[in-house]
Amino acid sequence: MMKFTILCIPFMRQRGEKVGLAGREPERFQTMMHKVREQMVFAESLGYNGFCMTEHHMQVEGIEATTNPILWDMYVAQATKTMRVGQLGMNLTAMNPILVAENIAMLDHMTGGRAFAGFSRGNTARWTATMGQHIDVTSTHSDKSEADRRNRRALYENWRIVKSLWLDDLTSIEGEFWKMPLPTPWEFNPTKLWAPQQVDDQGILRRAGITPRPLQKPHPPVYAPFSYSMETARFWGAEGGKMVSFVRPEKDDLMPVVIEQCIGAGQKAGRNPKPKDVLAIGGQLLAGMTPRDEARYWEAFWELWKLAYDAPPYDVPLGRVWKGSRQELQDHALGLIERWGIDELFLWHHAGYFGDDIELGTLQAFAEAVIQPLRKAGKAV
Repeated sequence: MMKFTILCIPFMRQRGEKVGLAGREPERFQTMMHKVREQMVFAESLGYNGFCMTEHHMQVEGIEATTNPILWDMYVAQATKTMRVGQLGMNLTAMNPILVAENIAMLDHMTGGRAFAGFSRGNTARWTATMGQHIDVTSTHSDKSEADRRNRRALYENWRIVKSLWLDDLTSIEGEFWKMPLPTPWEFNPTKLWAPQQVDDQGILRRAGITPRPLQKPHPPVYAPFSYSMETARFWGAEGGKMVSFVRPEKDDLMPVVIEQCIGAGQKAGRNPKPKDVLAIGGQLLAGMTPRDEARYWEAFWELWKLAYDAPPYDVPLGRVWKGSRQELQDHALGLIERWGIDELFLWHHAGYFGDDIELGTLQAFAEAVIQPLRKAGKAV
């Protein structure tokens, strides 16, 4: 059964505005909050069944104001009935893995098991370096540099901690960056009565756990955004994660390699994954209700993309795009589903920048072309 998840990118400024520090204005954040909520309620009514955000901090320009995606998840979950909520993804290099594990577990409970987790290595030096300064971690390209290797080691260690905190009642991990727990004298009567195995004979804390463990068993589904790194693909394939690829269609010959690498890593880890277990496909949602609407959207979007994405420090290639006639949208989606055996599409959707007519219209256009026909045929959730 196909699933359709919105990767929502909220803006605190609209196209053409000349205001400076838009991200510092509380009224703008309020406007953006309500707009995101209204759009996601509308999206759920159309058949979309997932919501997620990236993670960014210090975005005073008012672009991609995705501070704390877990709080955004809770906000959207309260306004929707069945929509899954997650991240794509939380930074798992510079952040405290204990807090990440606790917060996602709490989200899972507070949404009744609707949470999923998404983890990334961080692609923005401004905040990754600032927040990772305590362990000397910053954002990096997959270039085998020392910064890249250190960032990757932090990812692996922090995931090991998160997973153990989710699965094990008590854990003890001594890594390069973190000790869980930090050995410290611990004398507490409830510990003596109910959990004495946390301390050694000298009264030093040696093992610890978190409250709560996730509601879903063994834990919420895990995703990771993917570009080209096969090392990343193999890592998450071994760990049971699902790669989400936004690469451009002319790179589609890469996808069989990604699937093969992920499935092989999963098999070595003792599982027998299928393509739908290791890969989802994402793209920019730029469809329009009419050809004229779509042309307007494309012109405005391309202007933004050249300004803020395909420019330093990101230099991000455009990747896959969802646009065209209803038949073209449907053929594109069904072709991917059949070609690679996947069951989930991610749709990169901007909220608050282009105007309600464009933003609501693109959600409706894709839903009418792809989601609703699949649901009628019993092939979508």
